[in-house]
Amino acid sequence: MKIKKHSWTTFLITGDNVTLLTDPQEVNKSGLTLSKVKTDVVLFSDTKLILKDKILKSEGIEKKVVASERGEIIEISSPGEFEVGGLMIRREIGSNIYIIDEQNLRIVYLGIMDKEFDVDSTKDLGDVDVLIAPIGDGKTFMDYDKLEKIFSNIDPQILLPCGYEEKGLKKNEGIKTKKDFLEHFGFTNVSDESYLNIKSKKSEREGTPMEVIFL
Repeated sequence: MKIKKHSWTTFLITGDNVTLLTDPQEVNKSGLTLSKVKTDVVLFSDTKLILKDKILKSEGIEKKVVASERGEIIEISSPGEFEVGGLMIRREIGSNIYIIDEQNLRIVYLGIMDKEFDVDSTKDLGDVDVLIAPIGDGKTFMDYDKLEKIFSNIDPQILLPCGYEEKGLKKNEGIKTKKDFLEHFGFTNVSDESYLNIKSKKSEREGTPMEVIFL
């Protein structure tokens, strides 16, 4: 499974047979640039978009997010369980969290989380290989105290941070930087990569500290 960050909180997740994109509509709102991308599935975590359809068109990004060779894009914005091309996607009622499974690998995407986010909803998510989480705090995302509890609840093998200060961000609103985050939490197992390619089984990585990878 390959994961590549496109911008802000938007990631392209490529499984064996299908590709999935997270929250592309948030890029324009941030002031950053969304490059054209092909995908099979788009996940929308904003609760304001639940039960809506043709979201890419209503958000004005249907020319930036286009269908792959499989055909029409599947938009998922509501709770439920979905199976697309071997990827199992699950979102609980009342939750912004998406759980994405392929074979023995599990990705958890926290999505657009605000100050009111219920930390207890991150308990009992099973063995999580990759956690994608916004770390910017400020007026937009959950604070560091909540983040610390989330990391403890989920205990992922790999953390992919997003939603932090970047050049071109339109409304900073107190959004913290990558440096702020690392200094606060004191993580040492940190790297910068162009993408993440994860194939190994959980048992091969047990006992290792959480790895923080900035894409």
